[in-house]
Amino acid sequence: MEFSSSETVLRDDAFRQALIRIVRFCARHWLFAANVTLIVFSTLPLLAPILAVLGFEGVANVIFVAYSLTCHQMPSRSFFIFGHQMAYCERNTAIYFSMALAGLLYAWLRRRGLPPLAWYWYGLLIAPMAVDGFTQLFGWRESTWLLRTVTGTLFGIATIWLAFPRLQESFDDIEREL
Repeated sequence: MEFSSSETVLRDDAFRQALIRIVRFCARHWLFAANVTLIVFSTLPLLAPILAVLGFEGVANVIFVAYSLTCHQMPSRSFFIFGHQMAYCERNTAIYFSMALAGLLYAWLRRRGLPPLAWYWYGLLIAPMAVDGFTQLFGWRESTWLLRTVTGTLFGIATIWLAFPRLQESFDDIEREL
């Protein structure tokens, strides 16, 4: 089966138009997708102990094992719900919940022209977590749940404030180009 050059051009143009529609859709809805992902990712570890209490140990264990790829899951550094350990540590709990909340807040503030966080402010806001984590890692001191939570929260908020406005600018540029 041979295609004429006009059929090839039409087929290529249809493919191009479909690709443009997909890119435009992604540019317009990236924030929704990012926030849904953050909410799901931050909520599943909270659900694991609740599911275990409700008798769904198999599902709870799948969540726990899946999150072992992203966290050390040390019981001494984890929150417990109803006597069951969450699927990630206190610091990760703070990081991902604060990222989800900051992402939702950004969705509300983005059209008000929230400027991206400057890199030097980002460095200052994440430095406490680095100091807390490394001093604990090298055995110089033991962190507390409160310190891990505060430093993780600073990191999560700073990361969203750094990344989301820049992503918005990039996706706005893509839409203008299309």
